[in-house]
Amino acid sequence: MNGRVDRCRERIRSRRIIWGIIVGLALGSGAASPIRAGEPKVYLADLEAFFRTMDEKYPFFAEKGIEKEWAKAKRELAQRCSRCSDDRSFLEIVVEAMRCLRDGHMGFTEVRPKVDPPPPEFYPGIALLPAGRNGVVVMSTEPNLAATLPPGTLVTKIDGKPARKVLDRMGALSWSEGGFFSSPQRARFFAYRLPLTGERGDTHTLHYVDGRKQKKLDLVCNREVKGWDHNYNLPAGLEQAGKSLHYGRLEGDVAYVYLRRMDEGIESGLRQAIASLAGVQGWIIDLRGNTGGGYDDGLQSLLAQLKKPVVGIIDAGCVSAGETFARDLVRRCDARLIGERSAGSSSSKEVFEFPSGIAKIRYSVRSRGGLDGEPIEFRGIVPHEELEADPKDVATGKNTEIERARAIILGAK
Repeated sequence: MNGRVDRCRERIRSRRIIWGIIVGLALGSGAASPIRAGEPKVYLADLEAFFRTMDEKYPFFAEKGIEKEWAKAKRELAQRCSRCSDDRSFLEIVVEAMRCLRDGHMGFTEVRPKVDPPPPEFYPGIALLPAGRNGVVVMSTEPNLAATLPPGTLVTKIDGKPARKVLDRMGALSWSEGGFFSSPQRARFFAYRLPLTGERGDTHTLHYVDGRKQKKLDLVCNREVKGWDHNYNLPAGLEQAGKSLHYGRLEGDVAYVYLRRMDEGIESGLRQAIASLAGVQGWIIDLRGNTGGGYDDGLQSLLAQLKKPVVGIIDAGCVSAGETFARDLVRRCDARLIGERSAGSSSSKEVFEFPSGIAKIRYSVRSRGGLDGEPIEFRGIVPHEELEADPKDVATGKNTEIERARAIILGAK
């Protein structure tokens, strides 16, 4: 791969070590003074206690193929810890151990020492999608790039290499180096949504198709990473019900519901949608980019009121409770799922506290069950029909997955 991309990966890796320290934390909530500076034996006792707990309770070593890597990491990190002399160095060692476990729900819930925020990361302000025919298409861009790279633009090369291969390899590297992705598909997802993340001022060259011409554009990493685009070309005129639910009636009397997150307002929002969309031919439930949350039996009971057929749309942005809801759509509505494999990060959690009290860590102890009883963790929910975006749809304001779901409901083949 191009050296610029490789260097980008190395900078991301080193910075994520520090970033992991604040996963799940309210910054600045801890004590400002060190707890046990200069006491390596106490640090080592803490680390060994964490290792023992993970060995006893973390259930995904075989599933994720990390047994040998974990054994090696324990030896090397214990050696480093025996020379540890301050809290920050110890917490960095702990984060390295956490990264090895590849648990999307793992993170500090409490840290006593004050931890500074990590330095910001930057990317070129462009989000990409894997597209049909092994392509890559622009999903969205910063306003200053919109005229040059409108949605639907085919990207053929990144830094002189085939774009699809570059992004897929970056996703594979993110998974192989360890971190806070629970699955390879989740790591790949963010290689597309936040591509070429690195330091401010890093440059990359894109080759793209403009009409019948191949053109080249130099991009600069100047937009700070603060979030990511969850979906594209949603239907116009959707009604909002609560914080996270939007609904509307599509052509052909098909109901459409977009669930951004599984929060406390989803049940009442779905009730409102059901009441407003009487007489529809079927329901589309769009879970792409759903960041999870939680729900109870009240929401599940509403699913019986959805007129069949029901089609659910998922991708690797759909995580945790979003994944279990996709499962429940199949179980309770006989839904057909289309799109891409979900994130593979849905589990029951416990909290480990270091004996010294320096920190507490949330970690997974059991996977939620998926379709046919298979675990969701790592594997994700596999759609009945895999589908990628059509560049022509993206360019013309359509959503490939929504169009396919509508066709299924209306009986098209």
